[in-house]
Amino acid sequence: MKVILIDALPKLGKIGDVVVVKNGYAKNFLIPNKKAICFSEENYKSFESKKNHFEQESIKRLEGASKIKALTEGKNIIIIENASDDGRLYGSVNSSLIANKINETIGEKLVEKSTIFLSKPIKEIGIYEAKLALHSELAISVKLVVSRSESEAQALLNPKKPAKVKEESESSQDENSDKENSPKKPRKKKEKISE
Repeated sequence: MKVILIDALPKLGKIGDVVVVKNGYAKNFLIPNKKAICFSEENYKSFESKKNHFEQESIKRLEGASKIKALTEGKNIIIIENASDDGRLYGSVNSSLIANKINETIGEKLVEKSTIFLSKPIKEIGIYEAKLALHSELAISVKLVVSRSESEAQALLNPKKPAKVKEESESSQDENSDKENSPKKPRKKKEKISE
């Protein structure tokens, strides 16, 4: 199917390009998401008259994306969730929750859940990375810290090994070596009672 791109797409082309794509891709993704229109002579003429408008919208989105990049650069997005003792979350952290947290952090509603991409589902406590595809020319990487509390998030960000833990581990190793060197006592066998 021939379509006219009204938004720049990294693997297809820039605004105004006429490209041939599969029918399903055009009908299910490009046209509903307002990234392309069907190609016909009438549509092409109307596109030419509105081309400047589409380019201005693209520039506005690029400015918004660079603003989000400036606001989130170097910041850690901390997400507090309920989790079990072994670190597994009772639910999962999805893109809508991440979008809400980023919008809360920057103070404006600029990020939508459809622009967030995770490499794998977040189901455990830890530090993760999410990619924001806010514009075809600009992708942002955001650091996510998923934890049960603020203090745990700080511990994840600044892992410090206290000296006491090392001393305890050394003393436990000494005890284990003493046990290995001591002679083993034979076990007593239970006597069977016969009737």
